[in-house]
Amino acid sequence: MTGPVEAKRSRKAEAAQDRRLAILSAAEALFAERGYSGVSVRDIAGAAKVPLALVGYHFGRKEDLFSAVFAHRSGYVTERIDRIAAVDISGANPHAVEDLVRAWAEPVIRLREAGADAFSLLVARTAWDPGPEASAIIERVYDRLAHSLIDAMMQALPGRSRETMVWGYEYALGALLMHVADRRVERLSEGRAQSGDPRMCDFFVHMIAALFRALPVASDEAALREGKAPSGLRA
Repeated sequence: MTGPVEAKRSRKAEAAQDRRLAILSAAEALFAERGYSGVSVRDIAGAAKVPLALVGYHFGRKEDLFSAVFAHRSGYVTERIDRIAAVDISGANPHAVEDLVRAWAEPVIRLREAGADAFSLLVARTAWDPGPEASAIIERVYDRLAHSLIDAMMQALPGRSRETMVWGYEYALGALLMHVADRRVERLSEGRAQSGDPRMCDFFVHMIAALFRALPVASDEAALREGKAPSGLRA
């Protein structure tokens, strides 16, 4: 049986956890909306409806809170890496490229369904942010994900140089970030398309798989860099 002292401690712990989550939620939304440099700790405290000192108590400096937001969502990065590792990239799987793209992209595209719109926007903004705090997050959290996809794609699509595969990854990443973060599609489509629409996941996988397959093999790279047609396209 829980005594009054233990019950009081439990209520205090729950209240502290609620305030901590409120700070994280407010920070995630504000960083997504304004970027790292456009948000102050005071802004976050106000949005979370907690005393300013409490933000520092739970998270330390602003850059530490920024890192904590990504740590709080780290499960979806781990999911992507695990799904990539689980794909059969042998020659026996003719859909290996599509499976790899889906493993890498689907958890991001589905974030909206999980009620994590703000975080998907934050990831996109952080990738585009040239500041040192954002760059550190990308290197620490996302470079290992990038390497896992690049390494797997090089096995699924042999003959491409790593340099070319990295460019393919960068093009694919740009498309993914635009899918989840850019609202221009709604204006250009006159309201027929929805930014970040998870129903477009299969279409996205099909398009990005085609991009990776179109990457030139090493023997054609030099010709392309010189503005010449690859050997397979010459008359």
